[in-house]
Amino acid sequence: MYNEFEIAYEAIASEDAAGYEPYEISILLSQAQDQIIKGLVGSGIEASDTKSLVLGPKIKTAQVTSSNLSDVYPSTYILIVDESDYWAIVNERLKEAANTATIEVRPIDHSFFEANKDNPFKKPDSTRYYWRFIEGNASDTLWMVYGPAGIHTYYINYLDKPDPIIVPGVALTTIIDGQEVTDTIVAEGLDCEFNNIIHRDIIIRAAQLGKAFIGDPQGFQLLTKN
Repeated sequence: MYNEFEIAYEAIASEDAAGYEPYEISILLSQAQDQIIKGLVGSGIEASDTKSLVLGPKIKTAQVTSSNLSDVYPSTYILIVDESDYWAIVNERLKEAANTATIEVRPIDHSFFEANKDNPFKKPDSTRYYWRFIEGNASDTLWMVYGPAGIHTYYINYLDKPDPIIVPGVALTTIIDGQEVTDTIVAEGLDCEFNNIIHRDIIIRAAQLGKAFIGDPQGFQLLTKN
C-alpha cells in the first residue's frame, strides 16, 4: 500500500508537490481507512457482496436485555446504551419474546419521530420494523425504541475501531492512532485488516487527502491528532 499510495499521489498531485514521509503516509492511510469503512456502514452492509466481504468478518454483536417502558412516549421502551462501546453501528434488531423472530430497528431522529408518529402509513409494527431515536439526559444516552409490545433482547451489530495502517519505516515507539510502533512494524509495517478488495479505495482516498493538505500544514497537524 506504501508504493501504491506514492504512485496514486504522484498521479493526482502536481509534479512539484512535496511528498510525504512514512509517518505521514500512515496517518493518511489510516484516516482514509476510517472514512471508507464508515462509508460502507452508512450505506448498509447488505447493499452488495463487496460490503459483506469487507465488513462481515469484522462484525461483532452486543445484546441488551434490560429495558423499561417509557412513561413519556407510548409504545416506547428505554434502553441505556453506552455508544462509546461501538465505533460504528452496522444495524440493530430486537426480539419481543424468546420464541419470536428478530425484527429490524431503524435509527431515526427526534424530529422525524414527532412528524410521523401518527402517520398510519409510516408507523412501525412487528411485520415491518421498529424505530429508535436518542434522548439524552444528564448522565446517560437513552435509546428510545418505538413500536414493540416488549423487548426480550436487543441486538447491536457493530464494528470496533480498526487498527491503523502503518507503512514500514516509521520510527520506533511512535504512536499512531493508539498503536505503538514496534521493531516488527518498523521493518514490515502494519497491514490493513480488511479484505484487500477495499485497499484500492483506501489508497485513492488517502492520496486525495494528501493532495488536499498540500499547503495546509495546520490542517495536516489537526489530522495527525485524530
